Amino acid sequence: MKDNTDISEHIEKCREPLTRLCLSLCGDHHDAADLFQDTCLRAFKYYRNYDETKEFDKWIFSICVNTYRSGLRKLYRMKKLDFLSAEEHDDFFAGIPDTGNSASREEYKELIKAVKKLPEKFHIVIVLRFFSDFTEKDMAKMLGIPEGTVKSRINKAKKLLRKEMECDG
Repeated sequence: MKDNTDISEHIEKCREPLTRLCLSLCGDHHDAADLFQDTCLRAFKYYRNYDETKEFDKWIFSICVNTYRSGLRKLYRMKKLDFLSAEEHDDFFAGIPDTGNSASREEYKELIKAVKKLPEKFHIVIVLRFFSDFTEKDMAKMLGIPEGTVKSRINKAKKLLRKEMECDG
């Protein structure tokens, strides 16, 4: 019999990558915290359906993506692409590893802005693949779409990003 102690331990083990996923999807600490909380609440609610032969992190990341897509997407779309304050800007970029090269850091900031401008279906695959290191197969399972569709969306997203980066550059 599964109990809340089991799920609490699972969540604690994947807290950091789940937090990064939430932040990557939302781009804002406050919204990411809300998404994290909603994801955990749904995980608690549906824990009885969790198949313990599967990896917990993939299961909860799937819940996170679906929560983002279903309930919170409208709220996130209404957010202005720019940061609301200098503190919010600094908090977001504080998690980015310092390459020692300020030009690289600026390019990374521009890339993040470009990713946030993508339509949702492209935004999600880019975040999952390149910011959270999921395989195309795992992404297909999480999103409930064929693997070929994931590959197609990644390719289309890359083209859109290239175009956006060329226009800004």
